[in-house]
Amino acid sequence: MTDNHLQSDRQLFQLIAEGNEPAFEELFHLYVPQIEPVILKMVKSEAVTRDIIQDIFLNLWLSREKLATIDTPRNWIFRIVYNRAYSWLEQQSVRNNATMALPDSSNDTEESVNFAETARLVKQAILQLPSQTQKIYLLSREEGLKNAEIAERLHLSVQTVKNTLYNAGKGIKEFLSRHGIELPLILIIYNYFKNS
Repeated sequence: MTDNHLQSDRQLFQLIAEGNEPAFEELFHLYVPQIEPVILKMVKSEAVTRDIIQDIFLNLWLSREKLATIDTPRNWIFRIVYNRAYSWLEQQSVRNNATMALPDSSNDTEESVNFAETARLVKQAILQLPSQTQKIYLLSREEGLKNAEIAERLHLSVQTVKNTLYNAGKGIKEFLSRHGIELPLILIIYNYFKNS
């Protein structure tokens, strides 16, 4: 990686550490195309790949204050990618007690508590959504259906499904915000537009 890219990534990390959502979105759009094929090659599942990516960026945002101290952002991101993918593989493994996990130094107790609280609030936010919105959201999130499949199942247009998922993401973001958790909208809706 050139010095310019390294400097640019450091600047993005610094801005994200300060809570800058556009910088977070830029980093997200910069790295997802790079890490997605790596994770997919390891876990062999598009749905799991999306979940791992969302988990990585959610944790990155929740612990963003630490980002200003990272010297090599690209290496740091890829180390997390490998750690998360290996952790998933270890959980799924039925092989002869072979362990494939790498130590994950980013999982401290505070992060785990923050993630658990955020997950609880997201579930609560989903329950606050209108019935049809909940149904569409859960078909996408829990059943992993593509937008076209949801549209066909519910006799809706694909655009209606996309709009509903976007509005669900906004509703969840607002609910979380009222409870003191600020997440970029891109993080909430990522899975749903990947399913288009």
